[in-house]
Amino acid sequence: MSAVQEHHALADHMVQSAIAFCARRTFGGDAGRAVQALRQGRCDVCDYLRYGLAKQVGDYLGRMDHNVKSVYVFDSEPAPIDDGAEHAGAHSSGISLIAWVDRKTAALGALASALETHLSASRRAIGCANAAPACYFLDVHMVDDADVRDQRGYAALLGGLHTRPMQVWSRADN
Repeated sequence: MSAVQEHHALADHMVQSAIAFCARRTFGGDAGRAVQALRQGRCDVCDYLRYGLAKQVGDYLGRMDHNVKSVYVFDSEPAPIDDGAEHAGAHSSGISLIAWVDRKTAALGALASALETHLSASRRAIGCANAAPACYFLDVHMVDDADVRDQRGYAALLGGLHTRPMQVWSRADN
């Protein structure tokens, strides 16, 4: 199996696992109902899918690169004001992660980029009626100890008062 085929199979597996997570959280484990809700454009249901994917991507990056210390997910777009719209929570977007690393490497960036390509394709296959292009991105921002110490760039979010990213993965020996 080629590397491209392996990445595609991994992405498909991640999406199916995220759908199962989503189904457990929203429809008592009924994956068919979860997929139907995702296809109808239910962003509130997609939020669970995104979180399930974020946890899996964090785990994958940590297993593939021992420089990764921990991974956090954060909302890159503020949630809109609830105006009573039919699909409450209509604010889903892609997945934004911060990877706290010992040292930043181009290899980790390339790994995240390849994963984004395949995850995007696997998520598009669900067929959401309301999806925008921004729904399918995967951004992985790397920060190192100096960034965190100096509260520089995305590392400033880790200690933020108003927007605190949620840790989705951590190396056990940290």
